[in-house]
Amino acid sequence: MIAVVRRAGGHTRPSLRGRNCVVFATSVILLLAACGGGGSSKPASAPSNNSGDAGATTTTSGGGDGGGGSGSCFTKPGTQTAKVRFVNLFTNTAYPSTDIDVWQGYGGTDPCAKKLATVKYGSASDYIDVTAADSSGNWAAGAYVTGSTADDHKIIDQSETWKGGERVTIVFMGSQSEAGSNNAPSSGADQTFYESHSDINSTLDAVPGKGLIAIGAASIEYVVKDGSWNAGIVGQSKCLTAVGDTDTEKTSIGGTSLIPYPVDPGTVSIGLYLSDPGTCTGTPAIGPATVSADAGSRTLVFAYGVDPQNLELLVLPVAS
Repeated sequence: MIAVVRRAGGHTRPSLRGRNCVVFATSVILLLAACGGGGSSKPASAPSNNSGDAGATTTTSGGGDGGGGSGSCFTKPGTQTAKVRFVNLFTNTAYPSTDIDVWQGYGGTDPCAKKLATVKYGSASDYIDVTAADSSGNWAAGAYVTGSTADDHKIIDQSETWKGGERVTIVFMGSQSEAGSNNAPSSGADQTFYESHSDINSTLDAVPGKGLIAIGAASIEYVVKDGSWNAGIVGQSKCLTAVGDTDTEKTSIGGTSLIPYPVDPGTVSIGLYLSDPGTCTGTPAIGPATVSADAGSRTLVFAYGVDPQNLELLVLPVAS
């Protein structure tokens, strides 16, 4: 399956950067265009350098309700619930490291809309309980540059359909401006990672007796042009081997892929090394960051940064 990152304005393109880059973990999702796209009918500051737990995030009361906004909802909330956390890796020329407001609902004018969280750049929210907006399980949320829900602050809208019991991480990130587009300066992109339901995503399946570290670099796709990296443990001479790799074929980290690496249990210092020359010794190009890789654990690690000279790794343990 080719993972597609959908960006504001409705443009899509697959990314296959890096040799044999075929392991993907984004869900099949519908994203509403940040420049005012529709979609389904209405039913409705300091960055963290290696841990999502340190990010300053505020959530509003009543976050699990389907409604409760400034007016009447279009439909009766459904019974399907999910746990969602939001990651702010959004950066572009206009907003290099802004906070993001996340609103549940179908745009800033949705009378059922309500604020779920404010997420600082380089950090993640806690898992937030959310409820479907209607009996079919439909749910939507939008990300905005903090302080306004006007179109010129909108990064992107996204909708999901919950079956119930999902646990999801949604990563907001920047997007390359398309020539001739009318997108707002705040327009961006996102990726959704299902941490439960292996029928949707098997990349985050636990590996018996190992710690699983899944690494992505989509948020720096337009910060570092044509970047490609290998993962390594600082102090060890060999690069890590991803799930599905062989002695002769190694998966590179880059583009929209999320690459899973099983590691021996313990606390490890993870770094990204340039895929050319392809060695994982010395000082990493990005990182290092500390990961507690207990047996059976799963951890997301995302590269992020505002420019090639300031790149870091954000570590997000996946809840058991």
